[in-house]
Amino acid sequence: MIIVFTGSPCSSCGGLSSLESPVPAPGKLLGEITTPYYLKPYPNNNISTWDITVPKGFVLNFWQFNLQPSESCLSDYVKLRTITADKKDLGQYCGQLGSATGNHPGDRDFASKGSWMRLMFHSDFSNAENGTLIPYKGFLAYYQAVGDCELW
Repeated sequence: MIIVFTGSPCSSCGGLSSLESPVPAPGKLLGEITTPYYLKPYPNNNISTWDITVPKGFVLNFWQFNLQPSESCLSDYVKLRTITADKKDLGQYCGQLGSATGNHPGDRDFASKGSWMRLMFHSDFSNAENGTLIPYKGFLAYYQAVGDCELW
């Protein structure tokens, strides 16, 4: 899915207008990304990719995050990447808050002064531990376009 915003990225400059489905708010532009079938267990063998494009700057955070934990997040994971001058990977995340394995994003805000971010979700062949099916629910993320007047 590609999400593109047009207009001024500053709330003081009048906000943004949407070309696709994000939810507008007074003076700001917001959007929501979820795993397939969220709040139900996400499917096995799934790769989903979302590209967020704004004129300049945005913040993304996870409100809910419940993925299968694994060492080095190699089974089910979310990977974040921005393309700025330094072509920055923002990390690979999996697990649940407080789980012994994985890399949970916590309540961290992922901010970019750039105009693009890719969020990729990957699930492997199974959501089972020791033969028991575990109904991992996936994630709910929100993003908000902001401008230089609002970042850092």
